[in-house]
Amino acid sequence: MDGVSLGFSALAIVSILAVTVLLAFVEKRVAPGDWARTVLVAGTGGAIVIAACSIELVVLPLLLVGPLAALGALFATLATSLMETESVPKRLVVAAAATALVFLPVASTVFATLFDPFGNRLGVIDLGGALPSLVAGGAVAVGTALVRQPPNTVRSSQAGGWSTVVPSVLVWFAGVGWAVGLELAADDMVPIIVVSALVIPVVAAAAASVVERLRFRRTTASGFVTGLLAGVAAAVPACAFVTPSLAAAIGVVAGAVGALLPDRLRAWPATTLAVGAAISVVLLGVFGTNIGYIYTGQPELVLGQVFITLVAITGGGLVGAGLGWLLHRWPSRELLLPRR
Repeated sequence: MDGVSLGFSALAIVSILAVTVLLAFVEKRVAPGDWARTVLVAGTGGAIVIAACSIELVVLPLLLVGPLAALGALFATLATSLMETESVPKRLVVAAAATALVFLPVASTVFATLFDPFGNRLGVIDLGGALPSLVAGGAVAVGTALVRQPPNTVRSSQAGGWSTVVPSVLVWFAGVGWAVGLELAADDMVPIIVVSALVIPVVAAAAASVVERLRFRRTTASGFVTGLLAGVAAAVPACAFVTPSLAAAIGVVAGAVGALLPDRLRAWPATTLAVGAAISVVLLGVFGTNIGYIYTGQPELVLGQVFITLVAITGGGLVGAGLGWLLHRWPSRELLLPRR
């Protein structure tokens, strides 16, 4: 371990935590009570990751422990981001259970490089840990929300308007630091990571705005934010493995698909991030420089990337649905009071 690598690890930690905080502004969770709940939830996710690493339930290089704990904090906040009407104890239970049951297994698969069911000898291609944090976190959030109440009554957690643009742009910049930090070395890959991490979000934002214009004959701040967040999520796993032109192609797909989501889902940052990251992970199997299908003509990496993405989505959704069902069974404080 040298000072440079330690500095990159610290950069990743700070950047991931910055994304966690900035997303609260995008979602309009800025009241003092909401900040306290966000800190408690994030701390729960991070603490469980650190505990798992300390007892060697997850075995990783020391430089990755801090970034993984930060990713656990981000996961926990995303997983509970659609529980704005629930009490703190319920949020903490969901954060703890989802981190243990969803985040840790997926993170172990991504970072331990033991996943190779299709014989590609590459493991999971995901530089920044988007699968365990963004994809799985969004899946848990949506699963919990849709079970807790009928889909047509679930409220949007993101307020529209230009006030969300500035924090979304800051999420973009923090995402660059996230990706660069997890390279953990000042090598030749850093310029590639920076260029792709800048290109993918801006192209995705432009693509989402174009799709919105074609669909609704207008361009709004909400459409821009949707595309930018989808692009940031798409950049996290992919930016070290694609050329600028292929990065732009991934940005176009992520932004366009994000803009085509139903309005209710498109208004949830957790969903937008999950969709952008999932698209990118799958497309890496096709476009990855020197490893993807268009370079090798072999489908093993595509199959592996699709499989692990489906596992993260399905597992997260099922756990979220199960936790949402349990919340219905959890008696509220009012029901425990004696009647007069």
